[in-house]
Amino acid sequence: MIAIVSCSHYPDDERIYHKEIKTLAEKKYSINYFTLSDSEQDLSDNYINHINYSSVKHSIKEYANLVELEIRKTSIKVIHIHEPELFSLAVNIKKLTGAKIIYDVHEDYISMMYTFSKWNKYVKYLKSKYWLFKEEFFLQNVDEVIIASSTIVNSDFKMQGFTPVLLENFPLSTFVNNIDISHKIKNSLIYHGNMGPERGITELIEAMIHVVEKIPDAKLSLIGGFRTNEYKYEVFRKIDKLGIREHINLKNHILHQDIWQYLAKHSVGIIPFNENLLTRTNTPTKLFEFMASGCQLVVPSLKPITKYDFKASKFFKSGDILELSDMIIKSLENIDLSGIEYNFNKIRSDYNWEKNSYKLIELYDRVLK
Repeated sequence: MIAIVSCSHYPDDERIYHKEIKTLAEKKYSINYFTLSDSEQDLSDNYINHINYSSVKHSIKEYANLVELEIRKTSIKVIHIHEPELFSLAVNIKKLTGAKIIYDVHEDYISMMYTFSKWNKYVKYLKSKYWLFKEEFFLQNVDEVIIASSTIVNSDFKMQGFTPVLLENFPLSTFVNNIDISHKIKNSLIYHGNMGPERGITELIEAMIHVVEKIPDAKLSLIGGFRTNEYKYEVFRKIDKLGIREHINLKNHILHQDIWQYLAKHSVGIIPFNENLLTRTNTPTKLFEFMASGCQLVVPSLKPITKYDFKASKFFKSGDILELSDMIIKSLENIDLSGIEYNFNKIRSDYNWEKNSYKLIELYDRVLK
């Protein structure tokens, strides 16, 4: 029995559920899947027992206590955690059951701290040192480390004796086979994912003024949750002030199966990221999702993006609103069919989950020896 635990992702998370858990279930591993969310989804299946606790009713600490109580009722051999907030839970479970710990690192947490927090630079420095000390102590109990990106650099895993398993967030190649670009909506733009000022959402909205002046029927879909309510209302006010409400379609978090339907309908996928410590180190999953969906791409000239091989793309300097709008207009006016097909083939041959999933199975086979 395996326990896979997350405290910040939706149950149908692309990486955790649709890739990792389904891959393990196909190999007939029995899985207890614990989530903390406001979702009512039940993803239980033949080899998956899904237990969701309400994020409205429970704090992360309360959730960890509930998960520990539930795990005590079973006999597990592995606890696989996806957030550092679950360090204490994993260590407690290992002490109680002897279970092996797999630490799945999605983000460079030091970069996130420096990007998102409002502390001054001295507090950030002290907090980062404390974080590294805390992680170093936790790693003494860990058996395997998984990282989602080769650019996760702040944690000294190798100094702790680990060779992290790199499992990048490539999409399932099967999605490519279901895309018909002739069904795409003309002059349609899309961004999906978390929305905050560091993601360049404000700049993207301001760029839309110039886009609709040139292409009056252009429409932008923004799909995902806002990092704070304060920023959400700031964006709403910005849209109304600029008078482009009819050109912006805002949607909150939607189910996994629905996001691919949205991507398949849109012509251009946009990654409007500003340059900061986080975007200089993390490769956005949406880059590959846009490629797999037959979208042309408008992306910033940041190394975690430019290091990959793709076409049908326009690059802009992060934060440059006029250049961003110009690249969007050029993408809408010139459809690069050969580039889109090139991207399809790159997904089929290289940038897909199926080609890399064997590493997850090898890791579990090694841990469960």
